[in-house]
Amino acid sequence: MSDDANPGQPAPDRYAYSRQALSRLVLSYEQRDLAERAAAGVPTDDAYAAPGELVEGAQTLVELAQGALRWAVVHERQKGTSWEEIGVRLGGITRQAAHERYRDAVEEWQRSLVQPYEQGTTASPYAAPVLHEAALTPTATGARLDEWARAHVASARSQEHPVSGPLPPLTTVEEMNQVLAAIQHLTSHDADPAERAAVYERKANLLDRIAIEDGRPDAAELAADARARAVVLRTQGDAS
Repeated sequence: MSDDANPGQPAPDRYAYSRQALSRLVLSYEQRDLAERAAAGVPTDDAYAAPGELVEGAQTLVELAQGALRWAVVHERQKGTSWEEIGVRLGGITRQAAHERYRDAVEEWQRSLVQPYEQGTTASPYAAPVLHEAALTPTATGARLDEWARAHVASARSQEHPVSGPLPPLTTVEEMNQVLAAIQHLTSHDADPAERAAVYERKANLLDRIAIEDGRPDAAELAADARARAVVLRTQGDAS
């Protein structure tokens, strides 16, 4: 299964995670970067520092912190936290002020989940990702952040998966939403038939689960349709 924007590369596993889990991973990623940059400034050997370099470094920390704050708001909104509550936590500003300040960041996140890559051009057929890299590769990102947390956070040293372990689980409903989003995205981008077939097969497996767990024979029929569609796409892929 290949990446829809970068043929030959492993496909991103973002569809196997809930949106809430993805936004939390992005926030962890940004906070890790902030922590590492801040830690680099602790040693006092400034013999080769240019005039004003420490100010520049501190300014970078402020910008990284502001970025982490934006992602914290995005994650809170993904969880369903109200703008009113977010405003309170931002120092008592109004819900309208909080909404105006971070609305664009939240909307960009939602758009990137549906359209994770920019459209390619004639000069550059491989489009650049717009979805945060932590959300594009959540399994690998979670593993790296687990390792980092065990090495640097005292309370996490005895935990095997201090970052990826507590992420909110992917429910059947959320997984189906992710699968439908994947089908829509891959179809609109005329992706490789084999990749589309894999997503339809996953949809069929989900519908089989729903048919058994909820006692819904209509779901079993839909599963058969999805599996038949996957067979057609597999055949197209083999032919091409």
